[in-house]
Amino acid sequence: MSLESGAKLGPYQIVAPISTGNGADIYKASDTRLNRVVSIRLLPEEFSANSEVRQRLERDVKTIASLNHPNICALYDVGEQNGANYLVTEHVEGETLAHRLTRGPMELDEAMKLGIAIADALDKAHRSGVIHRGLNPSNVMIAAAGAKLMDFGLAKPEPLQATAVSISAISTRMAAKTVGGISPEAAPYLAPEQWDGVEGDARSDIFALGAILHEMITGTPAFEGKSQAMLVAAIQTIDPEPVSAKQPMAPPALDYLINRCLAKDPKKRLQTAWDLLSQLQWIAEGGSQVGVPAIFTAKRKKQERLIWIGMAVAALLVFAMAPATYHYLKGAPEPEDAKFVLTNMGNAAAQGPPPSISPDGRWIFRSTGALGLVAVHLASVMPQLIAKDNVETQPFWSADSKFIAFFEDGKLKTIPVSGGPAKTICETPPPVTMGTWNQNGDILYSSAGLIYRVLAAGGQPTAISKLDASHNESAHLMPVFLPDNRHFLYLAAAAQPADSAVYVGDMEGKDKPRKLFASASKALYAAPGYVLFNKEGTIFAQPFNLKTTSLEGEPVRVAEGVQFMTSGTQGGVTTANLDQTASYAVSQNGILTYRIGNNTGGPAPSTANAVADRSLIWFDRAGGRNGQVGGPGAYAGVDLTANGKKVAVHVHETNGGGDSWFFDSDQGRMQRLTFDSTQNNSSPVWSPDGTRFAYASRRGNKWGIYVKLGDGTAKEELITESDALKSPMSWTPDGKTVVYWVNGTGTNGDIWYVPVAGDKKPAPFLQTPANERHPQLSPDGKWLAYESNETGRFEIYLKPFPEGPGKWQISTDGGTVARWRGDSKELYFLLPPNMVSVEIKVSGTSIVPAASKTMFALPSNPGPNILPSEYMVYAVSPDGKRFLIPQLGGPTPAGTGSGSLAEVMATAADQGGTATSSSNSLMVVVNWPRLMKRK
Repeated sequence: MSLESGAKLGPYQIVAPISTGNGADIYKASDTRLNRVVSIRLLPEEFSANSEVRQRLERDVKTIASLNHPNICALYDVGEQNGANYLVTEHVEGETLAHRLTRGPMELDEAMKLGIAIADALDKAHRSGVIHRGLNPSNVMIAAAGAKLMDFGLAKPEPLQATAVSISAISTRMAAKTVGGISPEAAPYLAPEQWDGVEGDARSDIFALGAILHEMITGTPAFEGKSQAMLVAAIQTIDPEPVSAKQPMAPPALDYLINRCLAKDPKKRLQTAWDLLSQLQWIAEGGSQVGVPAIFTAKRKKQERLIWIGMAVAALLVFAMAPATYHYLKGAPEPEDAKFVLTNMGNAAAQGPPPSISPDGRWIFRSTGALGLVAVHLASVMPQLIAKDNVETQPFWSADSKFIAFFEDGKLKTIPVSGGPAKTICETPPPVTMGTWNQNGDILYSSAGLIYRVLAAGGQPTAISKLDASHNESAHLMPVFLPDNRHFLYLAAAAQPADSAVYVGDMEGKDKPRKLFASASKALYAAPGYVLFNKEGTIFAQPFNLKTTSLEGEPVRVAEGVQFMTSGTQGGVTTANLDQTASYAVSQNGILTYRIGNNTGGPAPSTANAVADRSLIWFDRAGGRNGQVGGPGAYAGVDLTANGKKVAVHVHETNGGGDSWFFDSDQGRMQRLTFDSTQNNSSPVWSPDGTRFAYASRRGNKWGIYVKLGDGTAKEELITESDALKSPMSWTPDGKTVVYWVNGTGTNGDIWYVPVAGDKKPAPFLQTPANERHPQLSPDGKWLAYESNETGRFEIYLKPFPEGPGKWQISTDGGTVARWRGDSKELYFLLPPNMVSVEIKVSGTSIVPAASKTMFALPSNPGPNILPSEYMVYAVSPDGKRFLIPQLGGPTPAGTGSGSLAEVMATAADQGGTATSSSNSLMVVVNWPRLMKRK
């Protein structure tokens, strides 16, 4: 129906059309009774034929008309003439917000002012029981007197499944053009639940305002799609990029607020418009200063863009396809799976822990060791350096993908992805491995071989796992929460890879651990119900029943050529005992990423480099560095002669073997002690007089302890040999007996000793269900220090040697790798990251230990990713004044760790590092579950 100027509708006379055509007929008119200018909106013809719709509209109009707010366009009347229904509203001169946004983003202050006005209007309406349900920039008018919000109660879009005409059809006929019953103006701002056929409530309006705020600040819609189907998929599956990525002055508090508005689940959004209004006012008044604006200079943007442009272009092309559409649209054709390669990840990506992908699939993180954590957004060209310096092992994510957790300097820390300072959660004695974080705020992680639970808010961690000696378990590693937020997967590592297995654990301890399958590698859970695991560089997925926590069906290959660590030994430690498995990660929305590898049966480069590039650094008792022995190398153990002049070390090699070397301070150079690295000649220990050394060597399937003269003038002599992994640790003062550690005997780690002459018959010193390791005889030969996890964590103990009554616990808060001072009066041990000392007094046949004292903190772990049982990872000078400790990278060069990613990468290149190399790549597979349906 079209009206000419001068035409009358009841008491209203048409002055001029404002917008006409396609169901959006709006006219400027004059109220002849009150002599005022009004706007007339003609409603679609369907309302004339539907009495129920008409009655409901009349009922709603009474409430809407009662609203009196400066930011709400007043509704005056509803009428009908000759079958035409119309609404009469306040006439507002100005432009719509939609028209304003065609010119680009607003200034931050302008956007905040407008957002506050809209939130204030919503609060007034919601308190009166009126929900908008179709809020979008087209019904926000920017007038001289301020913003005016129009069409309250009218925009009630019908759900996609609806067929009957209802009052919700009003809004779907008001647009210039409708698509599938939804106006293109309203569609990008509808909440996910509205697309599922649920009538919107106040939280739906909050979602719409969040999308409007995002668009006002960035100049681009929060959600886009080339078709309505792709738009729906974006709204229901993708979180928009933080506004601070495009508006550097936007504070983190505003990022957080908009994210809360745009939460997919209505229960996780802000619940009232008043909450939104009060927080916007707080930010506008300066409350945002609690956060630091995410400012990026133009120069830095240019540098980082050049580095990452190749990766970003590929990512943008894939994500433009909106691959998650098939999860949400009934009857829509499934998208094809897609693969692309991120080629600019750098060698650090191949040398560090496996990649980590956020649960929502938007971010890939990688640890670059001393350089920190780098975040790569898969739909942006702006990588971010989230945390710098001493980041250890694999980072892991919060369930909402907003926080990343990582281990640094013996602590578990979290940091928001959007920016801000790191928060310390708790102390975490190494070795540590991957953790997991559920929706209830619980964190599980592996520390010192057990699974611990701690609240993400902080607190005292509690051990929730216990090693099972009957299964020869040596460590519990790499927990992964299941969707019920209670059960979790974990790897129970054993001395022999064949004995290792993946289990289902219960955080609350109600269900006993249950074995899923044998494996020396981690397992991951992925929605909608699969367990992923690695077998020699091939990733398999198998259906998993969440109700019964059991596997179903058969495993299916989903990726091949994945970089991995084989199930052999690395320096004598099976891969089951290391956080070194296949380099892959999976999101909860169908994205799989893995490091492309070329595996030949030996340890992957990442494993070799886990012990590479270390320097032997001398520390004093206060932690000061006062010297270095030799150059950098892949050092995995260290020992000193009694006079402190000779250093013996094991140098690891990439094939899993290595040789023993020594440094003579008189000659000032490194020299070989053994000459066949394939035998893995490791753990050299000097005899008390410094003329001989004992070491472990693998010959075929046998592990033996050998003794050899240090000057190389005589052949080696085999002392003892068996199938079990073993390493010498100490000598008796007379040089006649070697004390050693042995594993694989069915009782975890044990302590034995063997004469180096005569019958050479080994004898056990400690053989219990607990894991005893790192035995160290006092220089006077009377006491043996060792560590045991008999209480659930490793502590330091003393016993008389070779026999005698008594046993004394020296440490009380954990401890590992004990060493003696030359006079047997002081004992040292690691309580990572600290070096601790204890004075030892002897009273008759009893030990009287003093209180322990922390001397200094280590800059980095002295061993590989974990502290292997067969290595003594540091040595002490005879007078106890200096400590020789392998450290990553040696002395810290000046000028490292500046600020931006580009600066960090450049620094690494200047220091001869490999961070800028592009020779290592990550494969990203989108919609990988589709592969399961093809098999």
